[in-house]
Amino acid sequence: METADHSTKQESMQKKMEHEVLKVPSFITTSALNRKMVDRITTPINAMTTFLLRRSVERAFQLDEQPSGLSLNLAKPPHSHAPYISSAVDDVMYIVNQVVERSLATSQRSVVSSVLPSITRVLDSDFIGMIQRKMRDECYPKAAVQGALPPENTILAFLVLINDLDIGCDYVRRIVQSWLEGFHGADSHEEKAEASSKSLDSLYPFEGDASHAANMLKSLQQSFEAKASELIGDGIYVVFKNVVKPRLRPLLSDAFRDIDYQMNEEGHAEAKGLIEDDDESDHGADEGAQDHFQRGWDALTKPVARIFTNSNYERLLNTAISYLADVLEKRIWSYYGRINDYGAIRLERDIAGLVNIVVRGSRYGLRDAFARCTQICLIMNMEEDEWAETQASSASVSDVVQDAGWILDGDERARARAMLQSRKQ
Repeated sequence: METADHSTKQESMQKKMEHEVLKVPSFITTSALNRKMVDRITTPINAMTTFLLRRSVERAFQLDEQPSGLSLNLAKPPHSHAPYISSAVDDVMYIVNQVVERSLATSQRSVVSSVLPSITRVLDSDFIGMIQRKMRDECYPKAAVQGALPPENTILAFLVLINDLDIGCDYVRRIVQSWLEGFHGADSHEEKAEASSKSLDSLYPFEGDASHAANMLKSLQQSFEAKASELIGDGIYVVFKNVVKPRLRPLLSDAFRDIDYQMNEEGHAEAKGLIEDDDESDHGADEGAQDHFQRGWDALTKPVARIFTNSNYERLLNTAISYLADVLEKRIWSYYGRINDYGAIRLERDIAGLVNIVVRGSRYGLRDAFARCTQICLIMNMEEDEWAETQASSASVSDVVQDAGWILDGDERARARAMLQSRKQ
């Protein structure tokens, strides 16, 4: 009986101690010993850590090796494996992981408060700064002759540097999350024991220390991702402006070069018959624009997509599609008065086909960029009663438009409706 009571008391005391907040006595924090520790240990650790990091970044870029066998020619497979990054990223992030782990393992709040900001400064100024200088001075993709593409080796080196930034963000995110997750995801006893060694709560038991360390880690991640994302955005725009954009407008011109949108009823019936026989033949007249565009689009995007990381390619695609939608809309407007009823049907088919080519691969959200183009074609092909109902079935036309989800304003809708020769005023 006494043994059971003693065991119950021990359990209650243990639970009470677990929930009790530990505080460092003020006489310790203000003691001469603590001041000596800061002056003789913490400050030198911070200085040596900063030197180690900066020297490591410098040495990593001196010994930097680029991925071998990269080419924009799809017929030449690369010799290395994706993601295509330089060796400096792995070297630097390995040192960062080691420094973070050893700093947190000291269980000293003062060490964390000095070392983690130093890591942030070195990564922002030295690592990102070095990549930025290389992008600007060594491999900026600029054509030697106006209208031509930049040299292939320059384009590849620039794409790899953008990948370095993206993968660097992923590394930092994983380093930080490995400390913030703690016991999450640990099932077995061995996994929990390993997780407890990296648990901030176990390393920093005193009040506020664990949350302070977590906030410092989050600040490290947020600062690095913010600066890296900004430089990634600048790099993506350079790739778009100097590599992709010069080929987009000629691509559309070539796709629509031999397409006639003033066909007669006989030509429309013939084209419709070819569409119905599409399973037997891939060379239908109505698919001319789509075929030309797909070949050009694949030749433009697939080599870059093979080199880029998925997230970088998505960024480039968003930028390119925004520009492509504007160019496509201008081309549609250029047919004002030069298109008949049957041509409008064909144009709507071609535009839908082009959009499907661009958004393939489950990128359906990108369709919104082409909303204006598809709505122009939709209005052109509306029946008269449907158009009249859209325009006059409500007391307020703007309410009808808003309910229908139209993006075009009233003047643009009227202009789109008048594009056909039979309706031209």
